[in-house]
This record gives sequence, structure tokens and C-alpha cells, in this order.
Amino acid sequence: MKRIASGVVALVLLLSMHGAARAEETAKATAGLKTWVNSWKKEQPGAESMKTSTSALVGWVAEAEFTNRVFIGASYLMAAFEYRFDQPAGTLEVERNDVDVVIGYKFKYNVDVFTGYRSTQIEEKVTKVKVTLSGPLFAIRGSVPLNNTLSLFGELTLLPFINKAIYAATEERETALGWFGGAGVRYACTRQIALALGYKYETTKGKHTRVTDTFAGATFDAVYAFE
Repeated sequence: MKRIASGVVALVLLLSMHGAARAEETAKATAGLKTWVNSWKKEQPGAESMKTSTSALVGWVAEAEFTNRVFIGASYLMAAFEYRFDQPAGTLEVERNDVDVVIGYKFKYNVDVFTGYRSTQIEEKVTKVKVTLSGPLFAIRGSVPLNNTLSLFGELTLLPFINKAIYAATEERETALGWFGGAGVRYACTRQIALALGYKYETTKGKHTRVTDTFAGATFDAVYAFE
């Protein structure tokens, strides 16, 4: 985990040194489709770790930038098919969806900082046990142009969550600290259309239960810029 986080931070810091040389015009608004193909690993003290089959989250992302470089954005991801934990007693099927709302500032050197709110809902289909992780997010992201069409990108986000688990007739709460890092390559097909392929690693750990949930896998985005 430390190596992944260090790599993302190094990529973002690199932007401040090289971004100015190949700065591009910033679109006033973008909208697109997002996909995250990943697996989920759950680790709990005193118990054997569990890992799901590969699942995919799909959804949309939209962002608008104002003339003062302030931007707002939102995204929504939902499970295209369920995560599956294979256990001796049977298979658990779990669905997940994410909602992000952010506001931030775009610096001149292809570096953005932003804050906002994230809500992640995870629900087991049969038992209807539902876990909601919600709270603020704090992030930095950026890109390094390689030529007129290709660029590298990276993002690091901190997620100090409130973890709420709802069982049949009870509700349990605890704080949980999470973060995710992502990096990849973006290809500008035209001035309006861009495709991005990357890798995202996300982990959250409960303060009291010490349960660690890790999601990791490939990302694919297709974005259209309105000018």
C-alpha cells in the first residue's frame, strides 16, 4: 500500500515541474462514462481473509469549470454484477454503489486540489445487511502530457468515513479511515473525446473492528469535453 501511495504522490509532484511546458486549454465542462473492474478482499483479525470474484462498477462522471478556475463535479457508480464471496455455507452476493460530489481549484500546472463528500453503500442481497460508508474526501490529482495526444495521470484521495452497518433490527457505527490512489494513461482521440486506462487501489479500515476492506483493479473512462 505504501508503495502505491508513494508512486501516486510522486506522479502528482512531477506535474509541478513538467506540466507548464505542455499546458493545454481546459474544457469548461466534461461528461463521460466510468468503469472500474475490481475484486474485493476482506481481512478481519482472528479470521481467514476472504476475496471475491471480479466485479465491475459502471456509471457516469460530470464536471464544470468556472472562469476563476474553480470547478464542481459529481459521479455515480453502481455494480454491473454482484461481488461473490464463496463460503462453505454458500455464496454471498453483494452489491455496491458510490456517489461523489466535489468542489475544487485547478492550478496552472495541471494540478487540481478538491474536497467533497463520498457515500458508498454495500448491501448483501439475501440477508439485506447494509453497510454505508459516508464522509468528506480530500484529494489531489494531476497529469503530465507526453505528447499532443498522450498523458499520464494520477490521483490520491483521503476518506475519513463514518461506517454505519444496519442489521435486521440493530445499527452499529464506527469511524473508518480510507484512501484510494489511481494512475494511468489518457489518450485524446479528438479535442472533445478522450479515453483513459488506469489502475485504482482503495482500502478502508475500521477503527474498532479493525476490519480492512480492499478493492483493486483496472479503470476505463471515456469522456467528452464541451467547449
